[in-house]
Amino acid sequence: MLLGLTLKNFTIIEDLSVGLSSGLNIITGETGAGKSVIVDALNIILGDKASADNIKSGAEEAHIEALFDISRDEVIKERLESAGFETSSGELLIKRVIQRNSRSRVFINGSLSTISLLSRITQGLVDIFSQHEHQSLLRDENHLKIVDDFGQTSAETQNIKESYQDYMSIKNELDDLVQSQKDKIEKEDYIKYQLSEIDGAELIPGEDEKLEEEKLRLLNAEKLKSTASGAYEALYENESSVLGKLQNLIGDFKEIGEIDPTLKEIGLSIEKGALQLEEATYSIRDYASVLTSDSGTLEDLEDRIHLINTLKRKYGDSISEIINRRDEIKKEVDNIEHFDEQVKLLTEKSEKLMAALISMSKRLSKKRKQSAAKLTAALERELKEVGIKGGKFHIEFNEKEVSSNGIDDIAFLFSANPDEAPKPLTKVASGGELSRIMLVLKEVIARVEGGSVIIFDEADSGVGGAVAESVGLKISNLSQSYQVICITHLPQVAKFADSHLSVSKTHDNNKTQVTIKTLEGNDRVAELARMIGGFNITQKTIDAAQEMLKH
Repeated sequence: MLLGLTLKNFTIIEDLSVGLSSGLNIITGETGAGKSVIVDALNIILGDKASADNIKSGAEEAHIEALFDISRDEVIKERLESAGFETSSGELLIKRVIQRNSRSRVFINGSLSTISLLSRITQGLVDIFSQHEHQSLLRDENHLKIVDDFGQTSAETQNIKESYQDYMSIKNELDDLVQSQKDKIEKEDYIKYQLSEIDGAELIPGEDEKLEEEKLRLLNAEKLKSTASGAYEALYENESSVLGKLQNLIGDFKEIGEIDPTLKEIGLSIEKGALQLEEATYSIRDYASVLTSDSGTLEDLEDRIHLINTLKRKYGDSISEIINRRDEIKKEVDNIEHFDEQVKLLTEKSEKLMAALISMSKRLSKKRKQSAAKLTAALERELKEVGIKGGKFHIEFNEKEVSSNGIDDIAFLFSANPDEAPKPLTKVASGGELSRIMLVLKEVIARVEGGSVIIFDEADSGVGGAVAESVGLKISNLSQSYQVICITHLPQVAKFADSHLSVSKTHDNNKTQVTIKTLEGNDRVAELARMIGGFNITQKTIDAAQEMLKH
């Protein structure tokens, strides 16, 4: 539901705010007063292109704001939430800022957004029945939905959609498998070679780091051995070894420690240090012994490192990545070896799903054709009431390959004259005639949930008298399920208003001012009288206006 619209410096409007109610909102006013500017603004709110031509002369930018109540519109709320917008308030605020020297800006609930996102979010939020492009009932892709809604077959359509998605998933898997099989022999030999190459290396995680450490040790083996041996001799083997001298010192301090207890503690510290140094000496001896008895060669080590680096260049930057790649290659080998078995299994699944899809689609097609016949009869009957007496409506069915919506390709065709063949709705020339067709169609197939906004921009064009009365009644009936905004010149339509708004334009000091006013009581009678009699308002026209409102 559209709660309000605010325009600032938009075309001929300097500052205008419109409050709208649920039910039927009628907008009237003299020709050129600015009524259609409201429709132009809403088209821009819904994602139409804006330009500097939309800015009022003398201003640098124009602002358009629209506030919608979306508390009951789950589809719009879901789109907003998926785009990261909060919907707990149940409101949608859209703002467009049009600037002369830069691109226009879009704001959704206060956040900067894009035209493409705005168009996606607002799709289906408003139906504008005029010669603008927001006419969802004119889009071929919506015709199936209209028939399904009218015939209450939407659940079956959803089942077909889900089954088709399952079928396409299996089919894509099968197609990928068959495509990969075209170079089976060449690929099989190659990936088996890859698998053999990796498996033959018998890689161990972390092995490359240890090998580099070992290589460094071997490259410096002589230096390590010389240093270790020299240290061992100096600490232990020489006649004047460090440990030998320490043993003498320990004995001396034990002796003098009996004389002075203070020196006894120092002697114990020397003894403790000597024990630690002795352990280090044995470790040096063992290290030198290992260096001497090492059976590996630097050449073998470098060959192993070279092998691992070669595998890294082919399969990954680390041994872990190489092992992961090996697992992937093994899976490919298994798939190739079991190719025929997989193809058979997937083929059987896809054929079974397709058979079920065709069966479901044929049953749905039969129901759709029955619904279409009833819908056509209802529409042709109602068209007579809105002044299209010779109107013919036809729903054309063409069979297509099974898709997510079945096997039916539907087109809505119409002819205003009995001697002319029906043509696609999009080719109907008269805007007023097209609006009346849409009005009848909307009334017949009105969705159960309601809640969207419908705008009729002079849907009564070219009609009068009893036909105008019928058009007004249908619009009033439609407002029981939708919020309807109707711009009209006919009092027979305006009298049905739940909320009557009047647009007027004045010129003061070379300045154009557009105002909009909610009419009640005598003001409303006066406006209806103006619509009946023009500038020449008499007591008879006032009486006629009052009589209209009574009925």
